[in-house]
Amino acid sequence: MFDEFVTYVSANYSQARKIVEVGVGSRIDVAERIKKSLPFAEVLVTDKDSNSIRSHRVKQIKAVADDVMYPQPQIYQNASLIYSIYPPIEIIPAIAELARKVGADLLVVPRSDEQEAFEQDAWKKIIRKGRTLAWTRVSSKSSGMA
Repeated sequence: MFDEFVTYVSANYSQARKIVEVGVGSRIDVAERIKKSLPFAEVLVTDKDSNSIRSHRVKQIKAVADDVMYPQPQIYQNASLIYSIYPPIEIIPAIAELARKVGADLLVVPRSDEQEAFEQDAWKKIIRKGRTLAWTRVSSKSSGMA
């Protein structure tokens, strides 16, 4: 289901040293696939639910409990990309602010019924094969990777 997303991240962030997924929830498969396609990048997943994080103990991926509404910025330092898949709409501003503060690009895959919330100047729609893949905000500190 997320083949195009992983392909996009791999193509546009091939030089990334660190990529962070916010709100991993119960699925770590996308992070695992990104790690497999970018073996030299540190791939880290976060969620505010520490039980969810404990269930994601995977050798290649670091899992950290963190609430993006009150984030620990050091976790996200040096990230080229922060992404979130189907995040609750109310945490999007906090994720965007976090990405801005650490100088990372942001990539969000919203639920299909929440697309209109992203139709603002700061967001850019990424379309692949005629479908909206995700919405992005590129950091001003970005080295043009997106």
